[in-house]
Amino acid sequence: MRIVHTSDWHAGRLWKNLRRLDELEAALGSLAEFIETEHADLLLVTGDIFDTGAPVAEAERLVFAFLKRMGAAGVKTIVIAGNHDSPARLQAWGSLAELAGVHVVARPQPADKGGVIHFEKRKGERAVIAAVPFASTRDLVSAAMLAESDTAARQRYADGLRRIVEQLCSKFEPDAINLLMAHTHIDGAVLSGSEREVHVGEQWAATAQALPTNAHYVALGHIHRPQRLPAAPSPAEYAGSPMQLDFGEEGEQKSFVVIDAEPRSPASIRRVPYKGAKPLRTVRASLQELEAQTTELSQAGWLRIRVPSVSRDPDLNAKVRRLLPNAVTVAVELPEALPSESLRPPAGAPPKEVFAAYFRDRHGCEPDEALIAAFEDLMAQVGH
Repeated sequence: MRIVHTSDWHAGRLWKNLRRLDELEAALGSLAEFIETEHADLLLVTGDIFDTGAPVAEAERLVFAFLKRMGAAGVKTIVIAGNHDSPARLQAWGSLAELAGVHVVARPQPADKGGVIHFEKRKGERAVIAAVPFASTRDLVSAAMLAESDTAARQRYADGLRRIVEQLCSKFEPDAINLLMAHTHIDGAVLSGSEREVHVGEQWAATAQALPTNAHYVALGHIHRPQRLPAAPSPAEYAGSPMQLDFGEEGEQKSFVVIDAEPRSPASIRRVPYKGAKPLRTVRASLQELEAQTTELSQAGWLRIRVPSVSRDPDLNAKVRRLLPNAVTVAVELPEALPSESLRPPAGAPPKEVFAAYFRDRHGCEPDEALIAAFEDLMAQVGH
């Protein structure tokens, strides 16, 4: 059985006044083309399919068109809700989406009430899928415990997730392909755009030991950085987002996961890059350097521009954006400010020292000798 794992689309997300739906459509188009060409049987979508609980119509249209395409290709799709999704909304359209072969699990459920899905191919191969949508803190931790002890509350959350996983995965079968889907933090996962690890003491997280030992594959969503969890007792991966969603994800190679599995044998797991989305890139250069590289940089994706300068230029932002319409952030890097004590002249200081202190405070650097001479000349004229 060929299974594909994708996650964290965040359809409709507004970033720097950009929806980027055309990029997401291209990325999902490359995913759909792979699924159709490689004859995948099952698609797992591990949450945050939308960016908000009330997505814009264009985002819903994009997502529904993709799911319809999967149904037309004969692919079974299972979607679980993430923390950005509205469980009620997903549950509402999920009942209709079943006509396209889409099964939605919007809230954590017992095994016999929708928490475990059984899928069978025409040739008889079977899969058992334990589905764990995002569980909010209030679902697993009482208000009394939150008020009583922060550490105990976090431990209660981790224990609650472990019990949910245990109960659902107890339905795994030895002659089936056993899969777990979950939208959650797992202790040890690296956040996108940083090397800081997610620990139970810092985030609401479950431990890797809470994952089953007998799963062919554990499909995880919630963290945008594509990665495998080496501490997990079964193969477990965060699929990550299909495109770089913010500059914290700059440089990440976005990919979906392909799993080839059969009962009683280890699964074969590989990653395939998405295509179509623009990369995010940070560029540090002077205005003159930007002008010389305009042709190249205008084709380099969405840019964060940092311009070193000795003084503030109120028109710099507009100048850069005229050169590079794909610059979504422009920042000026001024010389490091002098200590505040040196900016304030002593009481009774001569006017030129007061002016020099004002200049340092306003521009972040020392005035040159010609400017001081001009100031003194003007002061002499005023005095006269």
